[in-house]
Amino acid sequence: MKKLILILVLLFSAKMFSQQLKPENVIGFWKLQEAGFYENGKKVSKNFDDCRLMRNYTIWDNNYAIYNYVEGKTGSCSPSEPRLTLWRIVDNRIQFYIDDSILEERIVKINEDKTITFETFLDKKIVDTDKNFEKIANTISYDILRRE
Repeated sequence: MKKLILILVLLFSAKMFSQQLKPENVIGFWKLQEAGFYENGKKVSKNFDDCRLMRNYTIWDNNYAIYNYVEGKTGSCSPSEPRLTLWRIVDNRIQFYIDDSILEERIVKINEDKTITFETFLDKKIVDTDKNFEKIANTISYDILRRE
């Protein structure tokens, strides 16, 4: 009986102190600050020039969002067509979608410095005969965004 009570207390405590993602955590204008991927449990940051650092999300309280993707080199930036979607929170993730199609789904982590981190969400590990493809498909990338 004591073990059962201890387990219930631990589960309740974990639930109480776990990060609850709320709309106010993600609403706003978010600009890319850093991006990269995880390799062997360590962050590997990509080098971005000023063009790529112009990438941003605008997330409104009416459940619409715009993603602006920018490529190029400093002095010759090429913005893409802005992507307008709807968004919703599902557990610890944000989904950007149109109709029944999820265009992007990212795990959201709220950082102490008031930035947020979007990480790749993999529903299940991808297994393929091409081990190089399998490694790339299962790579977890991250974007650290700061609210402007």
